[in-house]
Amino acid sequence: MNILVQQDKSQHMEITEKNPKELIVIGAGLPRTGTLSMKSALTILLKGKCYHMSEQMQGDQDHMDLWLNGVDGNNKPEDWKRFFKEKGYIAGVDYPISLFWKELSEVYPNAKILLTTRNPDTWYTSVKNSIWKMKENSENSWAFRRTLLLFDRRKGSDRFIDSIDKMKPNGMKKSMGQAIEGGPESAAKFFKDWEEVVRKTIPEDRLLVHSAKEGWEPLCNFLGVPIPDEPYPRCNDTAQIQKGVRTIKLISIGIFYV
Repeated sequence: MNILVQQDKSQHMEITEKNPKELIVIGAGLPRTGTLSMKSALTILLKGKCYHMSEQMQGDQDHMDLWLNGVDGNNKPEDWKRFFKEKGYIAGVDYPISLFWKELSEVYPNAKILLTTRNPDTWYTSVKNSIWKMKENSENSWAFRRTLLLFDRRKGSDRFIDSIDKMKPNGMKKSMGQAIEGGPESAAKFFKDWEEVVRKTIPEDRLLVHSAKEGWEPLCNFLGVPIPDEPYPRCNDTAQIQKGVRTIKLISIGIFYV
């Protein structure tokens, strides 16, 4: 599904640790909280691979299997450990990683937990203008759904997005999908409740709450690494997602209606 993914140039930097043993940073922040920028930042600071939804979309069948098994509650600690070790990831942010932050924080008790954040009142609009476009079009157009399956032939791809949207996160009464469908006030409450659960669960010395506007300093202090001699990454994939949705629409029209 490269058509929807903004390329992260930092991912192609030299990785100094060729065989990382485990995740050392786990993202607990919701999507659209600067997670793509954080992915780039962690790749630079840790000189290793950072998981993100973009990795899932471009991954092989085992990527799909891991998260669907996670939604179904079938992953054991060794399943999580085996996947991330074999794939060489030492950090992860964004959905689907953050949907399982509690479980992963127990699987990796020495990992630091990173809660990316933003203004709760603007989160709803950011979600609706980007990743929700894919869900809405999939629900409203059979041709769009069929076209998506042409791009992603992995088993289970037809239920992946719906499954994670409907999953109620740890300690929450609603899923992210229910919160967004409930409108701006519902979404803002969900956002605040999510962060409250994370803060109450993770000890202060293990947790960093970080906004992209804070830049390098608090992140580097938290991780115990030097501040890079380059600007903090500013990545926003909204335009790329919207372009991808428009492209899929056009392709679906060409295939099924022309």
